Amino acid sequence: MIEGYYIMNSKNKTLSTDELLAYIDKLEKEIKNNKKYGLVWDKEDTPEDIVLKCKNNIPVLNIDDTKTLKHGIDNNILIEGDNFHALTTLNYILQNSIDIIYIDPPYNTGNKDFIYNDKFVDTEDGYKHSKWLNFMSKRLKLARNLMKEKSLIFISIDDREYAQLKLLCDSIFGENNFIANLKWKKKKQPSFLSNVAGILEYVLVYAKKGNL
Repeated sequence: MIEGYYIMNSKNKTLSTDELLAYIDKLEKEIKNNKKYGLVWDKEDTPEDIVLKCKNNIPVLNIDDTKTLKHGIDNNILIEGDNFHALTTLNYILQNSIDIIYIDPPYNTGNKDFIYNDKFVDTEDGYKHSKWLNFMSKRLKLARNLMKEKSLIFISIDDREYAQLKLLCDSIFGENNFIANLKWKKKKQPSFLSNVAGILEYVLVYAKKGNL
């Protein structure tokens, strides 16, 4: 029995005994109902600012004629901005329309490569993996909505988040729609003094429907 204890959750909020028991009950139900095998991580209490903005306002793309490039077919576009904003905007007009998607997400290195809720996530953050999963899951779901029934998505990643990304993609795209894990050798080779060093990065490939 838990009595007289106060626990700090991931957002540094003090939980009373009743709140803690309710939180444990919520996690147990999530695991029992939704997660026979796969990822369970600390879901965000406060959504990203860009997510709230897109929820409360209709996102709009503005055309900058000063950056227009004319070369052959002119129906291609380059979108500059937050990726969640761009994906949300495209979901209004291009759902089930895209043949191939390639994304190069942050690798969560802790070296100022990943901003979550307007703050860089560093190596000392005890919830860096949960924050990365919250970040990625929303964007991958939007990307999947854009894909045609017979289409592919390619996602670059390295060793830091490969295992988490594989399980996340299995839950979003379906384990049966996993196509391949492509491996490529990084340009930077380990020093001859290194006994063990990672020289590979990966590209996970999923189909929206496995029967391409």
